[in-house]
Amino acid sequence: VSELSARSDVEYAEPNYIVHTTAIPNDPRFGELWGLQNTGQTIQGFPGIPGADISATAAWDISTGSRANVAAVIDTGIDYRHPDLAANVWSAPVAFTVTIGGQSITCPAGSHGFNAITNVCDPLDDNNHGSHVSGTIGAVGNNGTGVVGVNWTASIMGSKFINASGSGTTANAINAIEFAVQTKAAFAATGGANVRVLSNSWGGGAFSQALLDEINRANANDMLFVAAAGNSGTPNDLFPEYPASYNAPNVVAVAATDNTDSLAFFSNYGPSSVHLGAPGIDVLSTTVGSNYAYLSGTSMATPHVSGAALLVLSKCALNTASLKTLLLNNVDPIPSLTGLTATGGRLNVSKAIRACAAPANPDFALSATPASQTVTQGGSTTYTVNISPSGGFTAAVSLSAAGLPAGTSASFSPNPATASSTMTVGIGAATPPGSYALTITGVSGTLTRTTSVTLAISPAPVPDFILSATPASQSVVQGAGTTYTVSITPPGGFTAAVTFSATGLPGGTTASFSPNPATASSTMTVGTGAATPPGSYALTITGVSGTLTHTVSVTLAVNPAPDFSLSANPASQSVVQGAGTTYAVSITPSGGFTAAVNFGVSGLPGGATASFSPNPATASSTMTVGTGAATPPGSYALTITGASGTLTRTTSVTLAISPAPVPDFSLSATPASQTIVQGAGTTYAVSIT
Repeated sequence: VSELSARSDVEYAEPNYIVHTTAIPNDPRFGELWGLQNTGQTIQGFPGIPGADISATAAWDISTGSRANVAAVIDTGIDYRHPDLAANVWSAPVAFTVTIGGQSITCPAGSHGFNAITNVCDPLDDNNHGSHVSGTIGAVGNNGTGVVGVNWTASIMGSKFINASGSGTTANAINAIEFAVQTKAAFAATGGANVRVLSNSWGGGAFSQALLDEINRANANDMLFVAAAGNSGTPNDLFPEYPASYNAPNVVAVAATDNTDSLAFFSNYGPSSVHLGAPGIDVLSTTVGSNYAYLSGTSMATPHVSGAALLVLSKCALNTASLKTLLLNNVDPIPSLTGLTATGGRLNVSKAIRACAAPANPDFALSATPASQTVTQGGSTTYTVNISPSGGFTAAVSLSAAGLPAGTSASFSPNPATASSTMTVGIGAATPPGSYALTITGVSGTLTRTTSVTLAISPAPVPDFILSATPASQSVVQGAGTTYTVSITPPGGFTAAVTFSATGLPGGTTASFSPNPATASSTMTVGTGAATPPGSYALTITGVSGTLTHTVSVTLAVNPAPDFSLSANPASQSVVQGAGTTYAVSITPSGGFTAAVNFGVSGLPGGATASFSPNPATASSTMTVGTGAATPPGSYALTITGASGTLTRTTSVTLAISPAPVPDFSLSATPASQTIVQGAGTTYAVSIT
């Protein structure tokens, strides 16, 4: 053309382009599918803007799809009997066996997928959601019925893990994905189940390493994992929405747009974690029982991207990494997504399929991992920047970073680079904490490409210390001592010494620390006195360093010292001079006292003796007191003393001595009176007492 144009006899020269009619299907409700072709039509009362679509009709000039590759819909299943889906539903060519969750499952020929809830090879939809998603990917086109999908011709596998009420478990999601992986392997020789796209219009739950591992397993088996960004209207960079937020190389996270190319009011977003937008409001598609319905959500945006990926694969032989790059590098930039998604654009399937179908110009794409890093003030972190060449690109790329907060620096090694480079970000001590979107730019000749990452800076920890003490509780007897170990934990670079003191000590108790002050740990020695009241005491250990004061509490249990008391029974005995008596002396132990007690007695009157049996004794003893004939009568207070080691205890009893009787006699006569006659006689009995 340039040679012809240079000739003097040629006014101008240009290619004789080959043009085609724009492919429009005959499906009667195609005009309601604004996401595929937006002419400005009013949908559900809301007028659109022409061109705010994925340019499906222009893409159909290149391809309307094929059954060579399979899209597995990980969802509520698929109504494989729907007249607008049946012809595009995958069917097993022959019977095959998979092992899911340790269970061997044989699926018959003609089966259409898997139900991970019941572990059977029947993914029939009982909810509508999965069938709606499937229709957007590949409702049969140009069949004069209902609607059309991004692919007129397709092969869609149902892998059900969400129940009729719309909920499912992570374990079943993993099994649903694993079914697609194993089924692809089962037909690897024939290509009878070449699953290349996993469509995931679901989310929720916390991070799961097991699910991430399964997504990475899908990537290893050359499967693109397209996922809904979520419907909370929140930034996924700060509040991750799984599975869309998993940092796996095959994940494509999709936001929702409306028919005016605005970000849907409910859609999640994120310049680092959400890749692109796609139509997701008032999307018409197939539902259970030969029906159709409008639904909204990032769930509806996701199958537009899944369908686009499948349509591209019908024309272009691409691996998963290249397929993802192709889709993201060929979006339509729209203002509503600028700074809110990684590409700043909405899906354009026509650009994507034409970019791979036409001879590629040397080009490159940038990506960075991880998508987000968190670092404290004064620290540093790294990202790996990867250069993905296409079209025979081999040149070096010079890298730079923008969006760095004040006091922060970024360097790349190597720079320029041809394959990958490490970006090291250094954070100043005064750099303001916060979340920052960094733009990494690669330049090679006239080509400039960018990717985004998030840098989250948290405040540097203030030098401080934490006190702990072990053990938390100690028990001692009165008069004894014990120790506690007080430890200093220095987060935030604390290195100063800490001075200790203790409060809450009971009377007669002391506490000392060694060392004091200390930098790592100190031993607190607590001594109790013999008179320290028994009881449980909460001691507060205080550590002071400069303006910092921290405390820790321990418990000191003071128990009574081993002791005993004496008692005697009866408390008083009476004897006459020269007689004897006994007392029972009892030992009552306390504080664990178990020793023997030696007895003695004082206060005995002259001529009196006392003995104990046994002596010493551990429980009781009998004190026997003997008096002499000359022991003075009277009342005497006797003191019984018990001694054991350093302990001496007493009890008192009374001894009453009465005089012994003096030898004497008395006379009595009976009868006291007698009567006789003169000259007679009588008798009296005289008794001596």
